[in-house]
Amino acid sequence: MRNTGLERGDALSKDVQYAIDNWGLHANPVTQEDSPGTLYASKLRELAESNPPAFICHYYNFYFAHTAGGRMIGKKVSEMALDGWMGQFYQWNGDVKQLLEGVRTKINAMAEEWSPEEKQACLEETPATFQYSGSLLKLISG
Repeated sequence: MRNTGLERGDALSKDVQYAIDNWGLHANPVTQEDSPGTLYASKLRELAESNPPAFICHYYNFYFAHTAGGRMIGKKVSEMALDGWMGQFYQWNGDVKQLLEGVRTKINAMAEEWSPEEKQACLEETPATFQYSGSLLKLISG
């Protein structure tokens, strides 16, 4: 699930640097062991090792949310608060719909090989993806 074209790390780093350089914002890295970002990163590493179907649930929900509803939200925020600036986060190299379809095909092929228990583990992880994303949004918004 690497090098799919959906990765946003570099784009996000550029957008953060733009905000620092142009809007007077300051990077305030959160390094506490109990911060939502640190806890979620730890959770994802643990799931990737111990429960790949549950990890895929998080992967799917985040990547597909940012490329679907996130694009609409990003455009609206850009228009209302950022004078039309969209940054790099919502720009992809290539057709994002094709990138998503490629990832969806890989996930579906992977899931076809899962046991019923693994499929259930993936489904049961869905509420946690929203809980963690909510805690990250609170962290980002201060």
